[in-house]
Amino acid sequence: MSILVIMATLLSLLIGWLVRHIWRTQKWEQNKTENLKRPQAIDHVGYWNFDLLHNQLTWSDRTFGIFGLPWQSAITHAEFLERIHPDDRDRIANAWQEALKGSPYDLEHRIVVNGELKWVHKKALINFDAFGHPLDATGTVLDITEQKLYEERHHLAASVFSNSIDGIIITDPNNHIIEVNQAFCDITGYTREEVLGGNPSLLNSGRQDSSFYQSMWEAINNTNHWSGEIWNRKKNGELYVELLNISAVKDAHGRVTQFVGAFSDITSLKSSQQRVDHLAHFDALTQLPNRTLLADRLEQNIIHAIRYDQLLAICLIDLDDFKPINDKYGHDIGDLLLIELSNRLKGAVRSGDTVARLGGDEFVLLLTDLSAIDELNAILSRTLLTISAPYMLNGNEVHISACIGVTQFPLDGAAPGALLRHADQALYAAKQYGRNHYHMFDPVQDRLVRAKREHLDRLQEALVNGEFRLHYQPKVNLRNGQVVGAEALIRWQHPEQGLLAPGAFLPLAEESDLIIGIGEWVLREAFKQMGQWAATGLILPVSVNIAIRHLQQANFMSRLEVILSEYPDVPPSMLELEILETTALADMGHAQELIVACRRLGVSFSLDDFGTGYSSLSYLKRLPADTLKIDQSFIRDMLDDPEALAIVEGVIGLTIAFQRTVIAEGVESIEHGVMLMRLGCDLAQGYGIARPMPGDNVPEWVRQYQPAQAWQDNAQLYWKREEYPLLTAGVSIKHWVARILLSLEKEQIDTAIELTNHHHCRFGRWYSDNGLKYYGNMEEFKQIEPLHKLVHDLSNDILLLRNVGAKKQTMDMVEKMVKAHDKVLELLARLQIKVAQTKQRYPFSHLENPKSSPKQSAETL
Repeated sequence: MSILVIMATLLSLLIGWLVRHIWRTQKWEQNKTENLKRPQAIDHVGYWNFDLLHNQLTWSDRTFGIFGLPWQSAITHAEFLERIHPDDRDRIANAWQEALKGSPYDLEHRIVVNGELKWVHKKALINFDAFGHPLDATGTVLDITEQKLYEERHHLAASVFSNSIDGIIITDPNNHIIEVNQAFCDITGYTREEVLGGNPSLLNSGRQDSSFYQSMWEAINNTNHWSGEIWNRKKNGELYVELLNISAVKDAHGRVTQFVGAFSDITSLKSSQQRVDHLAHFDALTQLPNRTLLADRLEQNIIHAIRYDQLLAICLIDLDDFKPINDKYGHDIGDLLLIELSNRLKGAVRSGDTVARLGGDEFVLLLTDLSAIDELNAILSRTLLTISAPYMLNGNEVHISACIGVTQFPLDGAAPGALLRHADQALYAAKQYGRNHYHMFDPVQDRLVRAKREHLDRLQEALVNGEFRLHYQPKVNLRNGQVVGAEALIRWQHPEQGLLAPGAFLPLAEESDLIIGIGEWVLREAFKQMGQWAATGLILPVSVNIAIRHLQQANFMSRLEVILSEYPDVPPSMLELEILETTALADMGHAQELIVACRRLGVSFSLDDFGTGYSSLSYLKRLPADTLKIDQSFIRDMLDDPEALAIVEGVIGLTIAFQRTVIAEGVESIEHGVMLMRLGCDLAQGYGIARPMPGDNVPEWVRQYQPAQAWQDNAQLYWKREEYPLLTAGVSIKHWVARILLSLEKEQIDTAIELTNHHHCRFGRWYSDNGLKYYGNMEEFKQIEPLHKLVHDLSNDILLLRNVGAKKQTMDMVEKMVKAHDKVLELLARLQIKVAQTKQRYPFSHLENPKSSPKQSAETL
């Protein structure tokens, strides 16, 4: 038992010792950490400990921060070395080995933290045991990156100060010199010792007055800086020009601590510059201002003219036939002539004017402070006389004259460079009149010409850049509902302005040869589109408008043949060329030849806008055009204007007589189509059918197209030529009623005879004559008479009531008149259909008088 007790006691003592040892170890570690934290909180120094026996490295928080590692992350000495800049690792390793032998460990080196270079200063103290073996090392690490950067900047500044080729002078706030560099001594001739403590005024040349220095110091006090040229004096008394920059240096509180001046001697540069300036601004032969100086004076004179509201003239002079003088007498005499001419020109103008030579035999006069155009004309006339007086040159009598182009500012408000160009344009015009003339530039005409030129250039760009588009407007047969073709209409897809109609750009293009390129593009694009349609099963002819300038080209036919050959899969018969009637009449013979030649190729022709030119039967007979297109202005107005309707009826009659096809453009409503069908024109195009559309939309539109129901209802109705007056009679009464309503708006009374006698209006004359003759036995015709008379009676009452100011009664009468008018139109429409359905018509001469039919009163409306 005693042995067991002893063993238990020993075991208890051992366990106690282990517990105390573990506690002491933990306490030592805790104290060591606390010891590391306390000093680093004081001066931001990082501390570390390296247990050499256990190879354990311990860092303080600050050390982790310096090396850019998370706090208390595990780190070994090898991992620490990876943070060292590669160029410094060997040096640190050697220092560490020496420290393990007892040498001090104190060095600066670089580390790399997250790709950024830092400098650190490290110190260490190594503990050795009794046998001289190292146990551990305790050290510090300090981030000295900012200190290193400061040292580098300081070293750089000192180097710049010492090695600068510019003189540098530093003064205290009281302007006492405290430092100069070697360049200062080299430039001024003073030694450093001679100027220290002195004032920079020892360099004063006396060339600048007190106001100059006052202004300089005001700038320094206000902006902390001044820069400029200044004359100073060297130690030997020599004057020199320096380019000086002065800056005020302030401390953190904004107080001036020093003034720093940096300067360079530019004396030789100024002298060279003056010589170069003269060569750069004056003509070497005549010593007159050259183009460069002229431009500068022109800008100054423009400012002066604006400020004082005066006239400035820019006159470009060019000698007449100067080259023959050089050829005959030699260039020496030519130079003498130019020198003498320069002197004469300076004598011909006033003291404030400028005479300049651009080169060769071109001179410019800038005439300023002109009070009126008459004064300018007098100077120009005197100048021409001065130039044309004989020259005696080395015994040779030489004669010369000149032309002058003139532009006037601000009448011509262009920029300076443009003013010279305008004078040059005027000079060109002066030369067109011959020798010894001057001509004034016209800015209004020039703006128009320039705007046209710029627009044409932009159109050329549009053609090259592919900005044009073709839209297609279908042509249909109103009677059978077939789509018979399409007209190609150009559009401009402008990048900024959007889709532009041809009226916005085509008229200007037609004034130049650009229209030829556009026309050929349209032809090719139309053939390409017809080929694409054909590939989908749609065979649709296309008509293309051809401008007169394009048509008049001598190679028009050969170019057309080339374009046709480029699209062999599209028959030429699919193309119809449209030309204006006025174009054809301008050169009847040429138009006739072209139409015949195109027909040989299979291409057909159409006369566009027919009726707007000086049409005649002889012209129509000589022009073998296949189709006549009635101008849309007549179509648009024909439902309201009897004259327009008469023209449409006449054109349709001509096409029937000459066996041509007729088509109407500008059909905007169903009623337009109905009237055209009744007059015998079944082909039409217009917004009432379809607006122009991109080529890709055409096949689907054709597939879905259905003619208007009114057109289908009239498809089987036909009228004879002698019945056309019946078809157009309604337009006459509509026009007459419109005149009455217009009279109310404009307070103008219509002719009394048309108001009082309903037989004297246009409709009434037809009704009482041919209408009665052919349709007097028809009931609808009989019912029209009392209603027509009622319209006139109400119209007369309307104007009488208007004159006495009875507005309400007037409007009541207007409503009754419109109802009677509508009833007349309704009866006319029924009569027209009944006539078309009646196979035989008989004159009324043997029938009863329709006037015996019962009258309809206003109360029945």
